[in-house]
Amino acid sequence: MKTEIDRTVAIEEAMRWIGRETTYDGVDEVSRNDIRRKLEVYCFDCPIYTDDAVARAHGYRMAIAPGAMIPLWALPAYWSPGDPPIFGPGLTAKDGSVRTPMPSPWKNGLNASSEIAFFEPAYPGDRLRTTTKLVEVKPRKTHLGEGVFLISELAITKQSGEKVAVRRNASFRYDADDDAKPSGKGKPDEEPATDVSTASPFNEPIDWSKQRRFGDVKVGDDLPTFNLWLSYQRIVMSIAVDRMFSGIHHNRDFAREGGLEDIIFNTRGYDMTMELTLRRWIGLDGRIVKIGPFRMRKAGHPGDTLVCGGRVTKVEPNEKYGLVTLAIWVDSPRGRGTLGEATVSLPIS
Repeated sequence: MKTEIDRTVAIEEAMRWIGRETTYDGVDEVSRNDIRRKLEVYCFDCPIYTDDAVARAHGYRMAIAPGAMIPLWALPAYWSPGDPPIFGPGLTAKDGSVRTPMPSPWKNGLNASSEIAFFEPAYPGDRLRTTTKLVEVKPRKTHLGEGVFLISELAITKQSGEKVAVRRNASFRYDADDDAKPSGKGKPDEEPATDVSTASPFNEPIDWSKQRRFGDVKVGDDLPTFNLWLSYQRIVMSIAVDRMFSGIHHNRDFAREGGLEDIIFNTRGYDMTMELTLRRWIGLDGRIVKIGPFRMRKAGHPGDTLVCGGRVTKVEPNEKYGLVTLAIWVDSPRGRGTLGEATVSLPIS
């Protein structure tokens, strides 16, 4: 267990990194193979992600990548020819995050909240670049232990210059308390969560020929839910596609040492779950403008059926498209697992 002096020094050092920018290029181009593997995890058949002709008919150059996948192609390589081996006793595990020289003395870490705004679709063949910076440091004690929230901003562009997305993450770095016990509990629910005990692990198919329009929507409308049953295999398949290999997502012992009940569903998995829920509702001519900010409050574990739902909270007409703001959430057997908001656009006519 760190002393108060150790923590103070570590926090002061982190503060010095606020505003410093790090830029790196993604090692792989946007790939239809990656898109196929991600859709396979969710058994999701939306044609604008797979069919060039359908995508062109709805305003795109070709099939597009799901927005939740964009950070994948902005990652540098774990290892390149000529580098020393990265696996071996005593070597730091590669978890999928990009390590800057900023000291990170806390043993454990997880994402606490996230948001991503979208500007330009990512197409197969695109290459992406990320500029990231630390924007805020917040020391906190939670039920997991003493630590610090590190809030980072990542601007993702195509290497040709177009702005693709801006992501903002809050990572909680902490040392688990010696007496911390796995609980799966987070903050008290702000409203009753969905009763997921009878939720089907399967979803009704969508008729993609039908299009929701702005005039069809009013404040208070509920979105049809999207259900996702989790298993060890599905969680590991999800992180494998994302290249996010933190031990809390695949190593039960590691997760429990950090105060969790079991391995947990990853943040980009929640991104994807919310994106697919929105896509099923907005149809092929709708656009997802932003997902988040949303907070991860209670973990999703193997054996859970997650239920993603939403409700319209605001409508704003425009000339061609209308903006719709929604509350959005993902519920688990432990209650409201994530809670946040999203913005989409729908055609007026």
